[in-house]
Amino acid sequence: MNPEATPFNPSMLRGVIEKSIGLLERRCIRLNGRDPNWRDLFANEIDEIVQSTSPAAFESKMNAVIARGGLSHVAFFHQNAQRAPARYAINATFCAFGTPDGPRWLFQDVHDGGPAHAAGIRPGDLLLRVNDRAIAPPDLPTFALGTDAQVAIEGVDRGAREVTVVLPKAEPGKRNAKPPMAEPTSVTARPIRPGIGYARIAFFPGVNGQRFARELDRALAAVDNCSRLILDLRGNLGGFVGSLRLMSYLTPNRVPVGYSLTRKGEDRKWQPDQLACIDRLPATRLDTLKMAVRFLILHRDRSIRLVTEGLGAKPFHGRVVMLVNEHTLSAGEMVAAFAKENRLARIVGTRTGGQVLGGANFAVGHGFLIRFPAAGWYSWRGAVVEGCGVQPDVEVPLSIDALRNGSDNQLEIAIAEVQAM
Repeated sequence: MNPEATPFNPSMLRGVIEKSIGLLERRCIRLNGRDPNWRDLFANEIDEIVQSTSPAAFESKMNAVIARGGLSHVAFFHQNAQRAPARYAINATFCAFGTPDGPRWLFQDVHDGGPAHAAGIRPGDLLLRVNDRAIAPPDLPTFALGTDAQVAIEGVDRGAREVTVVLPKAEPGKRNAKPPMAEPTSVTARPIRPGIGYARIAFFPGVNGQRFARELDRALAAVDNCSRLILDLRGNLGGFVGSLRLMSYLTPNRVPVGYSLTRKGEDRKWQPDQLACIDRLPATRLDTLKMAVRFLILHRDRSIRLVTEGLGAKPFHGRVVMLVNEHTLSAGEMVAAFAKENRLARIVGTRTGGQVLGGANFAVGHGFLIRFPAAGWYSWRGAVVEGCGVQPDVEVPLSIDALRNGSDNQLEIAIAEVQAM
């Protein structure tokens, strides 16, 4: 359905709004006493919203209202929406930087294998323009999915230049195919000093965690003789169940990680030990089939608990440092919270973003969808990371001057910390 062809009129828009409110009231979680009165939030705005004359205006007004609920993972959009933020579209994050020409966005995390990295963009480069449009704080760039972008950047040594950022295309010949989100290399690992391994975890791909588990096993085999390990989760894009394998590498034992609760679980006051448990990721096709039957047929509710897999002793246990920053979100924060709560790693960097909820999309008519958190995440001791983030043990703000000159002050501190363990 083409949103521009949708017959926009107040009656149609009221129907979409009413369905959205109903879903929010029935399915959106309550968290830490945060229980938005969605009907009241919309009541004062609905007359203005229904006067929208375009999909873009309607989406903008709807997003403004649901953002007031104070929860992450909320959005309102049309099913044909073809734009995405830079972290998902080109696998890069930014921080603001003052220049003689005014504030600019500085590339902060640029993940290996992502479109920005493939185009030659590196941390410390300045963003000047996207498709000939100047971009400066506070406006963050978005990118049209499936469409290559001309991006003007400025490096310290190489000056200003323009690069073509190539985005993944829709599958050719497939009807109604949509271009996918970009995926960086999920994990890379290498020795960074004698006896010290370094692993960068960009995201946790895969529905059942099997793909990421294999990639992590393969990557960590490259540092299996290291007695110390740095895990870099800065800019981590998230995911979910695959993170269990990374957490399992932190302890030899089976340790409760945490649990998710849906609105149904909240209303029925389910206790953590009553929830369906994932304590092993699938390794074979049969395992995958069993997991699918279990969670797609027998336990369809998203309320679950995680327990580490019991992978046995590793040479780096007790000598792990974990790097995080404000762009570490979702499953990356789950890992950091687990490591800190159980004292399995020393956390270095800046406080994580505090966005740890299970979002889901719901159709509300005429091709529009609303996304909101359908499951909350709690550590095993009941702590909530949403809205708070994970505070590092060693606070190390990013040095932009160092980044511009090709250095990484946060990584240097992480190396010093792990050497002292």
